[in-house]
Amino acid sequence: MAINEYNKNVKVYTLDRKLIQNATLVKQGDDSVTVAFSKTSRDKVKELLENDIVQNNVILLMTHNIKGMCYFHGECNNIYSGSAPLEVNVVFSLLQKLETVQRRQDVKVKAHDLKIELSLPFRSMKEASGELIDISAGGILFTCPSEMLMEKEIVIYHFHSPKADFDVKARILRIQDVVRQLENSEEKEEIRCYGCCFEDLKPNEEYSIREFVLYLQREEILRERERAAYFD
Repeated sequence: MAINEYNKNVKVYTLDRKLIQNATLVKQGDDSVTVAFSKTSRDKVKELLENDIVQNNVILLMTHNIKGMCYFHGECNNIYSGSAPLEVNVVFSLLQKLETVQRRQDVKVKAHDLKIELSLPFRSMKEASGELIDISAGGILFTCPSEMLMEKEIVIYHFHSPKADFDVKARILRIQDVVRQLENSEEKEEIRCYGCCFEDLKPNEEYSIREFVLYLQREEILRERERAAYFD
């Protein structure tokens, strides 16, 4: 890896994709990276790395502005004191690049106005109902008639799929008015929609969302086939 190739924020996971701790990129080279664990001690870092991991093997999630989210398999080979109190630097040898997730190219699929539940942290976790318009691995577009939400506001999306349930933090990036056709009617209506990006997704959560997107794609294909057969 070239110097300054990746963003500062790094996530360190166990091999089964459980978050160990967030870290900050200190230095990177062709075959290793150094990250800083803040508000911790050397003994605590050793405990974190040795508790569930054989030979200190981890998965590092690093983000590149062009390449997207990159997962690396790394092995801890040095721990030393950082530049601030309770800051510890950890050196990982990068053994293998596991995958790259290019968020900008994530496929969006229509959810056909699937009912969803939200919590609003800025409003004392007030519960609100909405409709999911579309979803990708990077975010959602939804409508929430009962609330007037704002750009940059955080919502908690209670994700439900046939295989997983969990809460996802999403930040509103845009607000747009969309005209849609009413079902079984020639009339149209205008709805206010909120486009969000997911934040702080864990790898297993992102995997579940991607599975759900594929599930919706398959459902859409079946609907199209049924519609085509009906008009034949």
